[in-house]
Amino acid sequence: MAISLKKGGSLNLTKKEPALQKILIGLGWAQMAGKSIDLDASVFMLTKEGKLPADEFFVFFNNLKSPDGSIQHTGDNRTGVGEGDDEMILANLPLISSKVQEILVVVSIHEADTKHQNFGMLQDAYIRLIDVETNREVLRYDLDQEFGNCTEIEFGRFCLQEGEWHFIASGIGSSISLQGYVDKYI
Repeated sequence: MAISLKKGGSLNLTKKEPALQKILIGLGWAQMAGKSIDLDASVFMLTKEGKLPADEFFVFFNNLKSPDGSIQHTGDNRTGVGEGDDEMILANLPLISSKVQEILVVVSIHEADTKHQNFGMLQDAYIRLIDVETNREVLRYDLDQEFGNCTEIEFGRFCLQEGEWHFIASGIGSSISLQGYVDKYI
C-alpha cells in the first residue's frame, strides 16, 4: 500500500524501499467542466549549492532528457484527459550525476497568466512515485484546495543525504511562472 504524504511530510526512500532504483513520477489531474488546463511537470537537478550544474539539467517538455541519462520526461500531455497519469518522468537513481544532490519536481500551468487559470480550476490533481521494477505505487501526494490561486507548485524534492535518498512533499505554491523557477536555479 502506498504512503500518502501531506505537505511537509518526508520519507527516507533508501531505508523504506532499499531495492528502489528506477522510479516513475506520475502527474495526474481532471479538468473541471468547461476548462482546458495544461499542466506541465518539470525537474530541476540541483547541486549542493542549490543551482543547476548546467541548463541541460532542467528537464521539461522542451528538454526531455538529462545529460547523464538519469532523468527522462515522457512528453507533454496538454489536456489531462483519460485515466491514469497524464505526464510522467522516469528516474534511474544510480545514474544520477555525482554533481546532483537534489531533484526538485515542479508542476506549472502552461500560460496560466494569459489564460487566467490556477490550480483551483482542477480536480483530483496528484503526484505519485512508482517503483518501475514492480509497478507498485510507493507514495502519493494529493493536491488539495490550499493551492487554489497558485499557478505553480513545488510538489516535492528528492534529497541525497549521507548517501540516502529522501522524498520531501514540499507543497509550496506560487505564481512566479515556470520562468521564475528557472531564474531561481540557474
